[in-house]
Amino acid sequence: MTRRNLILIILVVLLIGVGSIIYFGKSPSQGSVFGTSINSFYSQKISKIDPPPTRKPSASDPRINAQSAILMHEASMYPLYSKNADYQIPVASITKIMTAVVALENYKLDDVIEVSADSVNVTPSVMNLSTGEKITVRNLLYGLLLQSGNDAALALASGKMPMEKFINLMNQKASELGLEKTKFEDPAGLDDQGHSSAIDVAILFSYALRNPEIEKIISTPEIEVTSVDQSIVHQLKNSNRLTTGEIPLDGVMGGKTGYTPDAGHTLVSAATRDGQTLISVVLKTYSNAASASAEESRNLLVWGFGSYNF
Repeated sequence: MTRRNLILIILVVLLIGVGSIIYFGKSPSQGSVFGTSINSFYSQKISKIDPPPTRKPSASDPRINAQSAILMHEASMYPLYSKNADYQIPVASITKIMTAVVALENYKLDDVIEVSADSVNVTPSVMNLSTGEKITVRNLLYGLLLQSGNDAALALASGKMPMEKFINLMNQKASELGLEKTKFEDPAGLDDQGHSSAIDVAILFSYALRNPEIEKIISTPEIEVTSVDQSIVHQLKNSNRLTTGEIPLDGVMGGKTGYTPDAGHTLVSAATRDGQTLISVVLKTYSNAASASAEESRNLLVWGFGSYNF
């Protein structure tokens, strides 16, 4: 082999290597955006990122101890960080965000639901509804999103229509939002055959935050709600440790927790600082501690606010 041919081969290899790095190694700081899961619902917004958030040169990558995670700049839908963000996995009670969305888009807040025996025959996380209790949709939403009540989820899904129809509406809404990795099997997230992804959860939560009632509820640390006749009282505490202040986070707006043995500890949360809102999704933490998802979410949100210029 001549020296000239050897030089040509080296140049070709170098060109291929550089091209691969450019094509496959794009990071969010270079202006990349979500792929097909950022769908037609957000496509117009995505096309107007100019300029995108810029990562500070001194910012190192965060270490997030979870199988899947994403941090998103809500206003632009721009991904600041992602880790296996398109993995399709169970999300447990994060499912209840969609339950709340469908309930709010099909019921009135003052609608009254009579709780069936089937709705109370569920464990483990409940707001302690009673069979025959009459309670408003508004109060059920507090039980759903604060206490993560599985009984509240079942009551909302079956109180005004057959549960199968309600679940179909959940999946129809997922399709409208372009949540390509998402399928719901029940309104509570107990069935791990249901699944989503970090990207899809971020999109769903961004959409849910557009409803002022959801934003109000998830920001509430604790509340007392009653049945319509006020004979039954429910003391509710937010399951999100960021919202209750057990794990402090400046600017926290709220979020939704989830846990099943297969899904692990999960959390979607949002925080706002200086007019900028970030959404974090952490799915299946490596630690089985109950506080793990809140700790990882706080780390991710703090990293995002400190690592980017908006």
